[in-house]
Amino acid sequence: MADALLRWVNSFQAKVHSLSASSPSEVEQSLRELAQKTERVASLLTAGLSPRDATAFADLDLTSKAELPKSSPESFLRVVWNFALEAGAAPATVLEVCAQACAEAAENARHARVQLAGPQAATNLVMILPLLAIAGGFVAGYNPLTFLFGTVMGWVLLLGAVGLMFLSHRWSHRMVATAQQWEWSRGMATEAMAMSLRAGQSLAQARSWANDIATSFSLNKEMALHELTRCDEYVELASRTGVGLYGLLRSQAQRERNAAREDAQMRVEKLAVRLMIPLGVCVLPAFIAVGVLPLVASVISSTALNS
Repeated sequence: MADALLRWVNSFQAKVHSLSASSPSEVEQSLRELAQKTERVASLLTAGLSPRDATAFADLDLTSKAELPKSSPESFLRVVWNFALEAGAAPATVLEVCAQACAEAAENARHARVQLAGPQAATNLVMILPLLAIAGGFVAGYNPLTFLFGTVMGWVLLLGAVGLMFLSHRWSHRMVATAQQWEWSRGMATEAMAMSLRAGQSLAQARSWANDIATSFSLNKEMALHELTRCDEYVELASRTGVGLYGLLRSQAQRERNAAREDAQMRVEKLAVRLMIPLGVCVLPAFIAVGVLPLVASVISSTALNS
């Protein structure tokens, strides 16, 4: 019995660890590494190295034919690199823009992860309340496990509590996963359009490439359409006022990344409130089932035997 309880505790700790926000996600790590390597390649290109030597020294493979996930940051960087070489754009300038965009996207992911740590820590703490209640019964001189494992009602309460805790874990995990979803590619289509114009391509070519980037890498198609609409608005503004379109697009790309960070923070703030729902609906009844009721039964049983 003790071994079974220990295995359950270890399994529960593993589930709690899976909800931890302390470790960076794969996308965040990928963006941060890409930003560092891309900045290194840009510096080497500026120093006079050839594109082939610069990427080799920076350990950044941009010419491999190996298939990458379609919407990954690595795939986006490879597309931008090929564009720079084919369009005759200065690779160093293009990669500096990509490095900045990747670094800011990684920082947005880190910010969202840190903001999630508080709600997740509170959830993990509350989810161990049933175990603390059982331990408290032993400290008080009673044995709640005798009631839980020795009676039919105890088994009913135990199984019900386990089911509620599993439901709370799945429910909370899904809510956290939803809050962690964010658009690393937000602003990239605008950056692509600006890079295309800087390379000397026509407005139609730049707009077409921005559309391809938004279609290929954006997870939220509605948000991508809104970003492209903003690009069209700046095109019209530049044509009416004569203001440089490149600067307008770069500024808009920065605003898009700032908006992505604000959206992530808003989702985390909402999550802190919504996580109270599975705690109240599932964890509290489970706490009562395995912590309060067995303790009450043990007290009553001890009182009856003493009398």
